[in-house]
Amino acid sequence: MKRLLLNILIVVCLFFVFDRALGYVLKALYTQSNATDEYKVSYANETTCDSILFFGSSRCLHHYVPSIFETTLGTSCYNAGDWGIKNIYYHYGLLSNVLSRYTPRAIIFEIHPSEWLTLPFSGKERAGSLAPYCGMSHGCDEMLKLSGNYWKYRLSMTYRFSGSFPNLITGKLGSMDRSLKGWKPMDGTLDTTGVKAEEYPFPIDHERVGLLRRFIEDCQQHGVRLVFVSSPMYTCSREDVFQYSRSLAREYGIPFLDHYRDSDFVGHPEYFYDLGHLNRQGAILFSRKVSKEFKGNS
Repeated sequence: MKRLLLNILIVVCLFFVFDRALGYVLKALYTQSNATDEYKVSYANETTCDSILFFGSSRCLHHYVPSIFETTLGTSCYNAGDWGIKNIYYHYGLLSNVLSRYTPRAIIFEIHPSEWLTLPFSGKERAGSLAPYCGMSHGCDEMLKLSGNYWKYRLSMTYRFSGSFPNLITGKLGSMDRSLKGWKPMDGTLDTTGVKAEEYPFPIDHERVGLLRRFIEDCQQHGVRLVFVSSPMYTCSREDVFQYSRSLAREYGIPFLDHYRDSDFVGHPEYFYDLGHLNRQGAILFSRKVSKEFKGNS
């Protein structure tokens, strides 16, 4: 019996040694990867110390050109937005990790209905992108617990990188140009055939609303200037999609730069890559406009 227990103990110890060794190798590959997800998540969590950060999902990733904001504002900027319909579960975990390292001067948050509505295609699992940073901050761990895999991440360092294996194999062959400081331009022009406005007939999600409030309050407690922005769509819903976020911004005294129906962009296919994303030309024009507005609201 003692020999059996000893053998079990040896196997468990070997598992942890192997897991940790492989985990550190994967972490090194993760940090070096130029694949969009891995590069954006690792740089935003570990490296950036820029004065102004852009938060949001794909519309943030493609719409905000840091170099334009840096020229207008005279300070360093980084676009921490990532695709995959990231939502408040991811954004709050990322904010917690950033604030555990340093305090940015401002955060420009490209707000999306996934921050306060029960969207069936964007749930708690989005926080799983933060798995490599399990243990980095209380807020990040809280979001990973909500995603349902926290204890697996705590147990196995290798498991934290399981969703990134294909991209880690390709390593630096990814498509991110690091000189653009997180911006990923889209080249192409919208085909307007059959294009219809996106609708969001979903109920308010009180858990998400609570996290969005905590996001705002954490920024305010740390002296981080927070600004909400909604960027243009090629064609817009008839409903006031951003009514809730606009009222929340008023409640907390947050500037809301609403460009959802901006006539300089809406209905102009030459500025769009697809229905909801500006192309390179559109992103440059939009960044020039918003950077001036941000400066005027300082």
